[in-house]
Amino acid sequence: GLLRASGIDGAKLPELLPVDAELGEVLPAVAAELGLSSGVVVTAPVNDTCAAGIGCAAFTGDHAGVSIGTTSVMITHVGKQRTDIRNAIVSMPSPLPGVFLVMAENGIGGRALEHFLEKLVFARDGFVDSEASDDHDKFAALHRALAESRPGAGGVLFLPWLSGSLAPAEDGRVRGGFLNMSLDTRRADLAQAVLEGVAFNFRWLREPVEGFVGRRLSHLYFFGGGAKSDHWAQVLADVMQLPVHQAGDPDYVACRGLARLAFHRRGLLSRDELAAPAPAVAIHEPRRELAEGYDRAFVQFRRAFFANRRIFHALND
Repeated sequence: GLLRASGIDGAKLPELLPVDAELGEVLPAVAAELGLSSGVVVTAPVNDTCAAGIGCAAFTGDHAGVSIGTTSVMITHVGKQRTDIRNAIVSMPSPLPGVFLVMAENGIGGRALEHFLEKLVFARDGFVDSEASDDHDKFAALHRALAESRPGAGGVLFLPWLSGSLAPAEDGRVRGGFLNMSLDTRRADLAQAVLEGVAFNFRWLREPVEGFVGRRLSHLYFFGGGAKSDHWAQVLADVMQLPVHQAGDPDYVACRGLARLAFHRRGLLSRDELAAPAPAVAIHEPRRELAEGYDRAFVQFRRAFFANRRIFHALND
């Protein structure tokens, strides 16, 4: 059907294979170059969402994996293939029989923080040449500033839709920015607001995802580059009012998922072992005393999206 609709000659495309298909063995010369033993089997790959879903064990249990990399993504599972067009939530076949992985793309995440740091804080322009020497210096400075910040960011809201919004309200013409700045607002407040804004966007996604899968989320497994930040992990717990399990080596959760899936395919890991809880370096519990303030701010976060939508559309036509 897809080939017929596209007009592409199927003979020009490779054969479609299931994700667990064995393609052969690594060539001896390649194995020697990579330091692998002979006879290593190559299997058909899975996409990054599936790999991450295996790596954070989001194919089982009542939790969800949340990744803050360039974009923000929530991953969990459902028993059958479903699509929620209204909230832009989809499910896809997983590498495991009978399991469909739920993918909810939440829009840019870490890219919003990167933009704030590189274009507003460490910019090189006519005002000042203040670029830090490398990313490590930038993030070290960020966390020094965050140590001076307060939950709630002094009342400032950050709207993170700098390149448009995705789930749960897809709109390519909305944009972002800071709302409710005052003469007391400091850069530390703006930094805190960026982290909270990305977390509020995840919170907006929580209820539609729970409705999609038919269960309440028990906790979040936090991975991706953003999970290197203990501060962001705690912000996520406070805003979502859910425990957040912070991944160790958070950049490699998808790689770990691929490796564990390969071991499972070769009979070296059972299904139960594959489903074991993913390792966490810390568990961040939500601070209940902050719940009321974040509840109030979240209501205004959602209102800000809809209240400014016509303005964004007019400016971005």
